[in-house]
Amino acid sequence: MTKRSKKSEYEPIREMLLRQREELNRRIEQRRQEMVMEQDPEDEVGLALRNSSTGMAIATIEREVRTLADIDLSLRRIETGDYGICGVCGEKIPLARLRAIPWTRCCVECAGGSVSGGRRTLTQSPGLLSLR
Repeated sequence: MTKRSKKSEYEPIREMLLRQREELNRRIEQRRQEMVMEQDPEDEVGLALRNSSTGMAIATIEREVRTLADIDLSLRRIETGDYGICGVCGEKIPLARLRAIPWTRCCVECAGGSVSGGRRTLTQSPGLLSLR
């Protein structure tokens, strides 16, 4: 299959990724605005509640930013024709998995979900991927 036909095969997924990226950008900005606009609490309980709420909001933003980076990588991989290939074993990732998690970089088995119970973990060093 040529890179051009791969691009057209993944066009619906590309559109889904673009929509997801737009939604994540909107939610991240909304959460940042909410954090900035929070009022100072009136007592210690209010301060503790705000600190807890802020910590959860920051964790959510960090997770969304990581997903956003994965989405951007997936969009670049679609453009280069490398999308849909497992970054661990090099096999083609099933279309059903790509539809379910379009920013995934590995097949179910390499992600640790194999039926045989084998568990591999993906570790990343600067510029390198390795199995543990």
